[in-house]
Amino acid sequence: MSHPNPSGASSLRRLVPKIEARTPSASPTDEGSTASNKRRCISSACMPCRKRKSKCDGEKPACESCSIVYKTQCSYDIDSDHRRKGALKRDIRQLEEENEKRDIILDALRKASEADVDDIIQLVRSDESYDSIIETIKRMPTKPPSKPETSPSLEGALADFAGKPSLKKAGDNRHYGHTSNFLTGSDDELPMVAVDHIGTWTKVTNDVELIKHLLSLYFTWSHPLYLLFSEEVFFYALNNKKLKWCSPMLVNACLALGCNYSDRPEARADPNDPATVGDHFFAEAKRLLNEDDRSCLTTVQALGVMACRQAMMGQDSSGWKYAGQMMTMSIELGLHLTYNIQPSGKATDSEMEARRITFWGSYVVETVYAMAVGRISWLPRTAIQLEKPIPRENLEKKIWKPHGDPRFHVHEPTGLEQPACTYTVLVQSSRLTEIVNDTLQMFYAPRDRITSRKLEIHHERFIMWHNELPPSMVIKRDGPTLPQVIAMHIYYHNCVIHLFRPFLRVSFVHNTKGPHEICTDAAITIAQLMNLYSRTYGMRRAYFILVHCGMSAAIIHVVNISRPDPKVPQLHIQAAAYLTEIIRMMHEMYPAYPLMARYFKVIRGLIAKWVPVVPPNVRDALHAIDLPSPNTSDNGPGLSPADPSADPSASTSNSTDFDEPATPVVEINGRRKHSAPDLTQMTPNLDNGKSRLTAAAREFLWTPFPESMDGMPVMPPERRSSNDTMDISRMLDSGVDGDWAQLNRDGFTMDARREFWGV
Repeated sequence: MSHPNPSGASSLRRLVPKIEARTPSASPTDEGSTASNKRRCISSACMPCRKRKSKCDGEKPACESCSIVYKTQCSYDIDSDHRRKGALKRDIRQLEEENEKRDIILDALRKASEADVDDIIQLVRSDESYDSIIETIKRMPTKPPSKPETSPSLEGALADFAGKPSLKKAGDNRHYGHTSNFLTGSDDELPMVAVDHIGTWTKVTNDVELIKHLLSLYFTWSHPLYLLFSEEVFFYALNNKKLKWCSPMLVNACLALGCNYSDRPEARADPNDPATVGDHFFAEAKRLLNEDDRSCLTTVQALGVMACRQAMMGQDSSGWKYAGQMMTMSIELGLHLTYNIQPSGKATDSEMEARRITFWGSYVVETVYAMAVGRISWLPRTAIQLEKPIPRENLEKKIWKPHGDPRFHVHEPTGLEQPACTYTVLVQSSRLTEIVNDTLQMFYAPRDRITSRKLEIHHERFIMWHNELPPSMVIKRDGPTLPQVIAMHIYYHNCVIHLFRPFLRVSFVHNTKGPHEICTDAAITIAQLMNLYSRTYGMRRAYFILVHCGMSAAIIHVVNISRPDPKVPQLHIQAAAYLTEIIRMMHEMYPAYPLMARYFKVIRGLIAKWVPVVPPNVRDALHAIDLPSPNTSDNGPGLSPADPSADPSASTSNSTDFDEPATPVVEINGRRKHSAPDLTQMTPNLDNGKSRLTAAAREFLWTPFPESMDGMPVMPPERRSSNDTMDISRMLDSGVDGDWAQLNRDGFTMDARREFWGV
């Protein structure tokens, strides 16, 4: 048996004894050496080590790094460490002292008089310290208000971009932009008209009963929708001869407009000539304006009433001029801005509310006028900084009564009396007008291209406004609805027509419901709402906005009867029925609105040009108002006024068959019960990617006021020079005719069914 070689043991690892773990019985010397090797935590380093970002042992008076390594002076700043309790206590104490000073100033603002509040605010805006402001406040109860020791600098005053109002001798604020706050005195003022000799506030008549009659008609059939001033404040000033809230010019303007709703011969300048209705009162208001055209609240209100009256009479240019004066004067008075602080600092709540009512009423009137005549609004929505009036419950519950209605008697209710909700109507009309203003800016002052998405966004805003109406502003199913509420709904659907009417010849790429179908639905709803208004109140004293809205709806119905759509054969019959109803209702409005003669001439002209076969009911409606047949060469309207003594309930006879099964059904509120049929889009003839129109097609332009040079085309107009007014081609493709690729990128598409236009 052999043994291993002993020499091989040298290649093996030598075994060593196991090292025992340290036990609690280890010597104290070992523990001390371990603790001494652990680095000590320093809570605050010296300032030189902080700057060098080097380690510091925190030794005092000098650390090891400064004394041995860097040979520099060592110093500590205890206050710089806010983690220490002492520093935190000092910070808290300083904050408490500052808060205490602010509380003193805030308490003084709460308890001081209006004049003292103005002085305190000036002190806070200056460079004064809190201690100095507090010392000044402490002296206020025993001494006259003190001015700041250091006045604001001129540079600080120039920093106010909008400026501040200056006070006139008559008590009205003027706004001259960035120089308003530099006026040290007021302009020379003409003496105010004495009220001792006014009596009835007009030189036209001394018949107090006639004046009361005309004012009642104005405040019933115009004021609730075009609210330019407070009725309560007006009558208070009228009875107490307060020229600040009432003026002879305003009274005469209201009387002139009220004459349009009166059947009395005294309402005419010439009792035998209906065309002179209200002329004598309007001439007096115009004379007063020429004698004294100073900017004040009552003049703004009178100009608004005069603009409405001229529009009713068909004097479009004159009415637009008065509307422009109204808005420029409102801007001069700063009515669109939030401030209304007089130098005494004592502007009353009633004064501020009167300014709000006047501005928003003027804004509504001017924007409605701009939309009707196809112009850009004087004041863009983004320039307005004024909050809307606040409806007050006691005023909202005031009962509206149908003055002038043959069925109405003072002591016998008719069932039509109901809470007026006057200021709720103003607020909702103002909200709607803001959307309309943006639409006008998009059309008449475009910043970029108009796409289908932009139209949809505006449409969504209109729909949102409609859906958010309070319960008092919704069409009632179980009782009469306020005429001003019905008129506001009609105006809403008219705004939808104006939004999409220039795009009738196109459809949307990403939306199955095109402009033609949307306009048709809106025109149907307008006809239904006008029929509801006629059955309830009659059309003799309808609100003026119904004239323009009825005309807009009539144009759409004429478009729909001009060419039968093979896909929806009932559309032609339905459009003829609604057009017949609109003609009948507009004829009832003729005595109040002389411009209706021109509107009927437009309707007859469009039918004669574009409708080859006139439906029998439309022909009968034209004959009923003594208009020549569309096939005759006589184009002059021979109108006979509707019988003013006719019972409004007689208008319930309705030639429109609203129950036809093939007719799209649209609810009064504009919500569809059934989906509308797929209407054929109104499109031009296409030839190799280019559109060519006949001369007749190029003349088919829409303008709410005929004989006006500007209009919005229903059909594509002929290409014109770059200096002409904006037309559909500019809106769709920046004036590049036939750029269908760009048109498609903007979200529009064209229909090539040339037989629809017959071109």
